Amino acid sequence: MKKRECFGTIGGIFLLMVFLFAACSSTPPVKYYTLNTLPEMQQNVSEDASSDQIAVGLGPMEFPKYLNRPQILIRKSPNRVEVSEFNRWAGPLQGDFLRVLAKNISILLPMSRVAVYPWKDQFSPTHRIKLNFEQFDGRFGKHVILNVTWSIENRKDKNEPVVKNSLIKETVSTENYEAVVSAKSRAIAMLSQEIVAVINTMSKKGSN
Repeated sequence: MKKRECFGTIGGIFLLMVFLFAACSSTPPVKYYTLNTLPEMQQNVSEDASSDQIAVGLGPMEFPKYLNRPQILIRKSPNRVEVSEFNRWAGPLQGDFLRVLAKNISILLPMSRVAVYPWKDQFSPTHRIKLNFEQFDGRFGKHVILNVTWSIENRKDKNEPVVKNSLIKETVSTENYEAVVSAKSRAIAMLSQEIVAVINTMSKKGSN
């Protein structure tokens, strides 16, 4: 009886190990994503915007805590979101957002200098941009929504900062995470163009 019990225990352990191995081998690999500047940004450069007199300081930026995580978040309903353990950002989303926004602005304002907060003491921005996020998420097969309030302060004059709210929707073409990330990059491109349009207006008024 003892031998049978022993063999039964060993067999149970063996089956458990086989089950655990099969479960581990079926776990999908983690995929990592980054936001990116769009090739089309190069086509939207305004010659009027080219100026070595402009220095843009980006930040600080208020980012919702629910977004500040490595996992990519998908909205399921107005009150519910879903976090994916196997689809993640390659780095902090907040830093990636500022990196792409800064790159976009530097493309749209070719001769300008752009720095992300906190910048070095040697950098003195002529225009400072602060951002406060309300929403930056999306739904499969529907839209990514970027809802952000931002302000631009022109440090060359004594006027009050210009305050704007951008509510940007970009279509998510297919039901996968790469489509969501691509739509997020397009939303940042739209925000970049709105910010540069205000900087251009400020610069023209300042030169008159």
